Amino acid sequence: MLHQPPYIHLAPIGQKNLLVSFNHEKDNIKCYVVDVRLEFRMLSPSMIRILRWLNDHAAALESAWDVPRSLSLEGIADGIGVVRSALFQPMNALEEEGLIVTRQAHVIGAGRRKRKVVHITQNGRKLMHEHSEEIPERSLRTSSNLKGQIPEYTLLHGRDSECRLLQDAITEGLPIHLRGMPGIGKSALARSMIQPLAEQGMMVHWTQLDAYCDVAEAMQRMEIGSPRILDVEGYASFLQGKGVVLVFDDVHTISQRHEPSFSLLFQNLQENAIPFVLIGRDRDTFSIQATHIELGPLELSDAIELLDPDLGDKRASIVETLGGHPLAILLYNDSTPLPETDQDVRAYVEQVVLSDANPEVHDAMSPFLVLPFPVGTERMPNPDHVPLLDEHALLRWGAQNATMEMQHLIRNVCRSALDASRIDALHAAAIVHWQQQEDALASILEIHHRIRHGESGIADHLSVRTIELMNAYSGAFATLLDEALENESGDMDLIGLAAQHALNRAEVEIAKGYLENINPDELVHIRLQIAQFEGKKDSMERIESMLDGLEHQDEKLRIQLSVLSRCIDDVSSRSDEDNERIDRLLEQVHLPDDENQRHVILTTLVVMKHALALERRDFTAAGFLLDQLRDIAPSSDPLIQFLETKTELKSHPTESPTADLVLNNAEHIASKMGQPLYKASIRLLICERLLEKQVHKARQIYDQIDARSLESMKTSAARRLLAKWWEVKSLFNDHEQVYALREAIVRYRSVGCPNRARVLSKRLHNM
Repeated sequence: MLHQPPYIHLAPIGQKNLLVSFNHEKDNIKCYVVDVRLEFRMLSPSMIRILRWLNDHAAALESAWDVPRSLSLEGIADGIGVVRSALFQPMNALEEEGLIVTRQAHVIGAGRRKRKVVHITQNGRKLMHEHSEEIPERSLRTSSNLKGQIPEYTLLHGRDSECRLLQDAITEGLPIHLRGMPGIGKSALARSMIQPLAEQGMMVHWTQLDAYCDVAEAMQRMEIGSPRILDVEGYASFLQGKGVVLVFDDVHTISQRHEPSFSLLFQNLQENAIPFVLIGRDRDTFSIQATHIELGPLELSDAIELLDPDLGDKRASIVETLGGHPLAILLYNDSTPLPETDQDVRAYVEQVVLSDANPEVHDAMSPFLVLPFPVGTERMPNPDHVPLLDEHALLRWGAQNATMEMQHLIRNVCRSALDASRIDALHAAAIVHWQQQEDALASILEIHHRIRHGESGIADHLSVRTIELMNAYSGAFATLLDEALENESGDMDLIGLAAQHALNRAEVEIAKGYLENINPDELVHIRLQIAQFEGKKDSMERIESMLDGLEHQDEKLRIQLSVLSRCIDDVSSRSDEDNERIDRLLEQVHLPDDENQRHVILTTLVVMKHALALERRDFTAAGFLLDQLRDIAPSSDPLIQFLETKTELKSHPTESPTADLVLNNAEHIASKMGQPLYKASIRLLICERLLEKQVHKARQIYDQIDARSLESMKTSAARRLLAKWWEVKSLFNDHEQVYALREAIVRYRSVGCPNRARVLSKRLHNM
């Protein structure tokens, strides 16, 4: 007789066990407790990727009020390189097994509202630790050798051959130009490629470029650690032998204003065998011999990994329909109908974003369509719109998720669908928003939108912000001036601002270009500076002739004092012609009638004559002039103290028995000075004296000089002192000597000291 099959009853006991009951007609009921916990070998690859991603985050974040975006659903999806919907099934399974937990928290840089975030549990960490040998190796997300605007690490699917090409080129020290359409994965590929380089000991510096970024700003964003260098070629000298790789992202956004200097930089990096990567679209105007890599769609087997595994065989048809374009695949969701197979990716984006997105998404997108560069979430008109756009994979995030902007492909498609009046309205709304914020970055954005809005009188807005923008964003200020001139090419105030700013940046040819089509009698003060900058034999005669032609006495006096100050700083004691000219210029200065102004000008002239006496080594005259100043100013006046110390240093022989006492006294006085120009000037003089016998101490004092503070002043005196700072730097016998000397030459020329520039040029030629 056949036995009847047993009846099986299942009853849960807690979260991890089942009570299994067997009931048979010939048997008693037997019960077994069975452990049904998920074993590691049962975890899917997507589950392991999620756990591994979460395991990289500190346990302290599990109770933190503010957490990074990398723990949000959108951040995790970006990190492991999948669509957000592909997280749901594996995360549900992991949460049921107690390996992860979810909660609501504030996500840094993603609006004010709380969002769902995910943490790995202690059981999850334990599981990963116990099976670490079974987990496929991968690079760490961070490294101390990664500097600058490094984007968040994203798990790369495929691209093995392109990775090998990139790494081979870097190993050989060759430049790379990585090209491809927006959203194809250029930055993700480069980010994946640099990680092992950093782990091998190379220092990788990354910058994300935009139209308002110049070379100096790019280097600052990269955190290369150099002072601001006007001579672009100097950056290559500074970086030579340091074992670095430079990555320039979005090179296609470089403005025409800054393109020549970037091109010069890239050529010099190539000549000095410093490996670098240019990431951009198909534009190539930099005249470098690079390894060009054109990034195309993903292979089918790799592209399907971006989609939810639950879609099964449907994934292949989705990928084929979307042409293997990563961004198009990441935009896909079940509610969106697939396009026709012959539809290109732009048309698909237009369908998904413009046709199927709800009105709330469209409203949230509006400010981003006219945003010229990434900004922080909190700076946008409505920060709480950011999570909505992030959920739809419409945003492109910057380094450490601190800034964001619209995905370029999406922005371009959406903007092309708007008429001129709608775009104009977006610029008008942006002006209202950015003018309410009072920092330099907001000023750049406000003026950008005013220019795009077609407003006139932009020179007024730029003039009131000149000092602020020149100090903080010199490259952006230059771009804004050029953009404004496109609309108002004949505005003399704009031309004057643009030419003066170019001279301040030592871009004399650009400054001359602004003056090409205007009356020779216009902008005389700019022409005077150009004449001094060029240092030609007849330049001073031209300057004197121009001064004679000035009718407005206040303007004439201001220019006379400026010319005199530069000439005295540039005087050669061996040139009778120079000395005679300075004496003649001094005699031509007429004091104003106003008593207060007269006193100020008289003091200025005495200080100038004192400096001239020191240059001529006429210490008797210098002492006499100091006595004159003491009669009209208290002995505690910082100016008196500065000139006394300067006189003592200049007049005291280095071989004197009391030379050390003089230097120590000067060092003590400098340390107490509050005026930064006086302090830096005295310290540079001390360095020059110490270099003869005490190089180590000279270096110590030199390192105390705050060059960045001097750079921010933007006055003529500060700029001449910076030239001196670079000259003294070149006197130290180290690997920075040549590039420091080159920079000093450029700086002296830019401040109208051609004699000093010529002397240093001869020294450079003889090295």
